[in-house]
Amino acid sequence: MIPKQTQALLLINWFKKAGLIHLTSGKTREMFKIPGREDLMLIYATNRISIFDIVLNAVVFKKGEVLTALTIFWLTKLCPSLGIQTHLVAFGSEIDRYLPNDVRNIPDLQKRCLVVRFADVLASEAIVRGHLTGSGYKDYTKTGMVCGIKLGEGLHDGSLIDPAIFTPSTKEEMGKHDRNISFEEMIKTVGEDVANQVKTLSLSLFTEANRMVNENGVVIADTKFEWAVDSESDLVFLVDEILTPDSSRFWPAQAEYSETPPSFDKQPVRNWGLEVGIKADHAIIPSKVVLEATADRYREAIQLIYGDSLEQFQKIEMGIG
Repeated sequence: MIPKQTQALLLINWFKKAGLIHLTSGKTREMFKIPGREDLMLIYATNRISIFDIVLNAVVFKKGEVLTALTIFWLTKLCPSLGIQTHLVAFGSEIDRYLPNDVRNIPDLQKRCLVVRFADVLASEAIVRGHLTGSGYKDYTKTGMVCGIKLGEGLHDGSLIDPAIFTPSTKEEMGKHDRNISFEEMIKTVGEDVANQVKTLSLSLFTEANRMVNENGVVIADTKFEWAVDSESDLVFLVDEILTPDSSRFWPAQAEYSETPPSFDKQPVRNWGLEVGIKADHAIIPSKVVLEATADRYREAIQLIYGDSLEQFQKIEMGIG
């Protein structure tokens, strides 16, 4: 459930008057149907923040802009080099070509919105792990395995997994925890051909993305991709956000980790949530200090990955003056 204070009611009503139809609300994003284009959808990234599958009654300054910019960076810089198809149709100032007149030439929308093609998203999420941490580490401490994959002995939180492993999960509704599954279980859900495509492409994306950012002082410890299938070609294509601080763990690069390092994401809010017991009381609101620290982490992530500021990315790559 999204707290009332962070619901995008004004945005939804404004878009409705312009002719856009609200489809659904995610933890961070609002999805709209574009009038006259049954094949397209508009995605708006809010500043909402969630931890432990709980949408908090708080926002993080410019978070939606960072998520949108980083997704554009990877979809335009990484995917074409690997021959990977995506759902992206337009971004930045180009979204105006698909929007009603009343919502054109608005920088805030251009900085937060993507025009994408509709897709039936696969029921399994594609998770790639290059370091042992999070739920994977919890599984390992109990069984010595992660999603049925046997790992070596003596690994700790933060240990390198080389080569990286593909560990799918279920895709649950908002408010419910995704469940780690084996590759064999994924095959039963989506079919062998699709599962193999998703596994191969996800591992390629993860490996190449790490190669791109390692020289900038960043390691991608793990990440989550979402895929859909083209009904005509039966080939998969990439959807949703990609390699952002919401879908990935970005760590400062170093040869070895004796423990998990501070990450460039919402870790300050996660730490706060554990301290205050947010799972028992979802109504608690993070302090200004915690939210500002989190905003700084998001901005640092794009600065390191892109090599320049969020504002420069928006100007140079998105055509927003």
